[in-house]
Amino acid sequence: MDRLLALTIDGKTFLAPTIIPQGGLPKAYDIGSNLILLTFILVIILALFFLIWGGIKWVTSSGDKTKVQAARNTMVYAIIGLVIVFLSYFVINVITTFFNVPAVTTLPE
Repeated sequence: MDRLLALTIDGKTFLAPTIIPQGGLPKAYDIGSNLILLTFILVIILALFFLIWGGIKWVTSSGDKTKVQAARNTMVYAIIGLVIVFLSYFVINVITTFFNVPAVTTLPE
């Protein structure tokens, strides 16, 4: 694979520096890991948005009990969603450790 970017001049072969990507398809677990990580990030951002939105609804409810209850439900469901996301992240890391495959730990480079 490293010979794809090789250059030969007067019988001397010059290879590409190791920092230059050599191409090829990513491994399946890299694609899955990145997809899972992206999904987690999007869900966390969405849950935090709903948590803030519920707080804004609560503050602007003017004491109306139905509006306060709706705002509280929004915040509770956002917190439940965050708990589910973090628990699923934990479960996925336990499973990937058990099967000895790379876990979802870092952003792609």
